[in-house]
Amino acid sequence: MFELLKAKIYLAKIQAELKAQYGDQAFVNKVCQLPENLEQLRVLREQAYYRKDRIAPFLNVCHILGESMSSKSLSEGDREICASLLAQRLQKASSDPQFRLRHIIIFGDLEDKIREWAAESWND
Repeated sequence: MFELLKAKIYLAKIQAELKAQYGDQAFVNKVCQLPENLEQLRVLREQAYYRKDRIAPFLNVCHILGESMSSKSLSEGDREICASLLAQRLQKASSDPQFRLRHIIIFGDLEDKIREWAAESWND
């Protein structure tokens, strides 16, 4: 019971983080509550090396946006919004070189996803 409450509070933090960037609650719910994203968030909450850092919600939203860009459960428009929001977050991370370097594996992977998504979108 306590674990379920902790999971709900955690999801609320992630949704609040995304809503602070993009104010459409329906979009936030859709992205954060995709079954595959809920599973990813569960794993991140339990296993991510940064899980106890105050920056964890920022990094987890970055991860979810990166995963959502290729989700077949979302419309093309929603995937475009995810890509745009992720690009903004990556730009913000790049403004702090020490932060970016501390999490370079995460940001490098996400930058690759953005490039791949842009290349695929350009070819469509």
